[in-house]
Amino acid sequence: MCDTGISALAFRGGFHDLWHPMLSPSLRPVLVSAVVGAAVGLASCRVIFNDEVLYTCKTDADCGGEGYRCAIGPTRALCCKPSGEEVCDKRDNDCDGLADNTGKSELCNGEDDDCNGQTDETFNLTNDPNNCGACGTVCPQTHFCASRRCVERIELVCYDGLDDDNDGKTDCDDPSCDQQSCGAACVCSGLRKAEDLCSDGVDNEGDSLTDCLDPDCLGKACARGCTCIADGGVSETNCMDGVDNDGDARADCLDSDCVGALCTPPEIYFRCTATEQCKCNGGVQVAEVGSVLCRDEVDNDCDGPKDCGEASCDTVSCQADGGLDCVCAALTKKEANCANLADDDGDGQADCADSDCAQGTSCTKPGGGAGVCSATKTCE
Repeated sequence: MCDTGISALAFRGGFHDLWHPMLSPSLRPVLVSAVVGAAVGLASCRVIFNDEVLYTCKTDADCGGEGYRCAIGPTRALCCKPSGEEVCDKRDNDCDGLADNTGKSELCNGEDDDCNGQTDETFNLTNDPNNCGACGTVCPQTHFCASRRCVERIELVCYDGLDDDNDGKTDCDDPSCDQQSCGAACVCSGLRKAEDLCSDGVDNEGDSLTDCLDPDCLGKACARGCTCIADGGVSETNCMDGVDNDGDARADCLDSDCVGALCTPPEIYFRCTATEQCKCNGGVQVAEVGSVLCRDEVDNDCDGPKDCGEASCDTVSCQADGGLDCVCAALTKKEANCANLADDDGDGQADCADSDCAQGTSCTKPGGGAGVCSATKTCE
C-alpha cells in the first residue's frame, strides 16, 4: 500500500534531519517516485515529502531533483535549492553549505557588506578625510577631518621645509605662518623670514645682514635701552639709567639721542636739554596753575604732584574741555555737576552715587525729571 503522507522519518537515501537555522527556509521538499515491494507484487506510487521538513543528504540524487542539490556544510550536508547570490539574511542562498558568506569586504556605504552584524565598522568617520562625518564626504585638499567636520589646514610648523597644509606653499611662503616662528630669533613676516632678535650679533634669518644692519630690525631693541634706527644706526632710548646703551661712549643726557627724552621717572618730568642737561620740562619750569596746566597730566613745576594734586589748582577746572562739571578740590578731582547723569571726575561713580554729591543735592532721575540725592545715594 502507498502512503501519500509519508512520514519525515523515511526519504530517498534513507536519511532525514531538520535544516540548520542558518539555511534558507525557502527550500522546499521534493516530489519523488518510490517503488515499494509487497508480498502481493510491486506497486508504483508518488511520495510527497513533508513541506515543513528539510532533509540531510549525501549526494544531489538524495534531494529528488527539481533544482535541489546537496549542500555540503562544515558539519552536515542538507538538501538546498539555490535562490541567488549570497546576501546577509542568515540563509545559504547559493547552497554552498555556508550562510552569509558573501566574500565581500566592508565598504563605506551604510550597509553590512561582510555580514558581521556591523555597518561601516572599518571606517573612521571622525577623522577620515575621505569619509568625514559620512561615507563619501571628501574634505578638500586644503582641509583635514576632525570631529566629523572638514577643517581648513594651516601650516603648523613654519621652519621644517614641509608643506604641512598641502596648499603648495611652504613655511614663511604660507600666509598662515605670518608672525610665527621660522626658527631661533626668526619670525615670518610679509611672506618671508625676518630678523627677530637684533642684539645677538647673529644673522638669524640668513640674509647676510645682522642686527641693526638688517632693515628687519628697524624700531626693534638692539640692547637694553637701545633701538635700531634707519640705515643700520642705533639710538639711546633709556636716558635715565646712567648706561651708554648704544655704545657711542655717551650716556643719557650727554648723548644727543636723548634731547627731549625723560631723564628722571615720568612723575617728576625732567627731560634732557640740547645743552646736555637734565632739567625740569627741558629747562622751562612752569607753575602748575590755570585750567590748561591743571589738566594736562604733566608735572609742570617738577615737584612731584601734578594737576589737581597741586594746591595751586584748587577750584580750577579738571574737565577735558575746560568746563566746570569737574573741578580740583582738596588735592583731587571733584564731581561738580550732579544732574547730568555723567561721571565727570572719572572715579567710576556718577551724580548721586558719587560721594561728592551730598544728600539733598539737585539731580536728574534716571528716567528723567528733577529730584534730589537721597541717603541711599540715588536720585529721588
